[in-house]
Amino acid sequence: MVCQNILTLLINNHRCTFKYVVFRISTRMGTLLIVRHGESVWNAEGRIQGHTDIGLSDKGAEQARLLGKRLAQLPIDVAYCSDLIRASETAKLALGSRDIVLNETPRLREYDKGSFEGLTLPEIKSRFPDDYPRYLEKNLDYAPEDGETTRGVSARMATFFDEIRARHLNETVLVIGHGGSLRAAMVSLLGLPLEGNWSFVFGNCGLTMVDTYHDNAVLRLFNDTSHLNGMTGG
Repeated sequence: MVCQNILTLLINNHRCTFKYVVFRISTRMGTLLIVRHGESVWNAEGRIQGHTDIGLSDKGAEQARLLGKRLAQLPIDVAYCSDLIRASETAKLALGSRDIVLNETPRLREYDKGSFEGLTLPEIKSRFPDDYPRYLEKNLDYAPEDGETTRGVSARMATFFDEIRARHLNETVLVIGHGGSLRAAMVSLLGLPLEGNWSFVFGNCGLTMVDTYHDNAVLRLFNDTSHLNGMTGG
């Protein structure tokens, strides 16, 4: 059947060579399972979190357990998560009793939002009227006081995911982090311009899958939340 498929491909696509087909069949790939943490207490209140260490809400814990049921169908070789508790709690609840090494690291943290942390958007607008419009702009080099820029976070995520891909090229790796910094990770993985940071939205405990090769990455699934349909509450 494989040989027949190869011949069909060669016949239907004159640009394809037998050498290329054999190379792609024999090339091994890895898979990244990328997940934003479950809902936190401050998510529910609409507060900016950044590096502030806020735990999961009851809803977030349930989301993490439902994520675990989804992941139970998938082989996972190793896991990484942000060391902030909302991410590490999500990872531990999702992995349950599975014998998988979990590496917690500050390199996967959310943007440091500096003086904005703990505030809602209306509070930021009231307390920082000059900064608020700049915060809403697509500006790679803007940061709240004592915070990180989008350009800086993008560099941090690019370095981290380059290392993960090199270290686990032929493995399935679970990565649990934060919405903002994971957007920057996607830009790096898919080779997009940095302005792509504003082109993705990660829902709590949504599952994204990226197949990785030594010279490429392919987005196979993005922000799938179908496993959360069994939520008991709103």
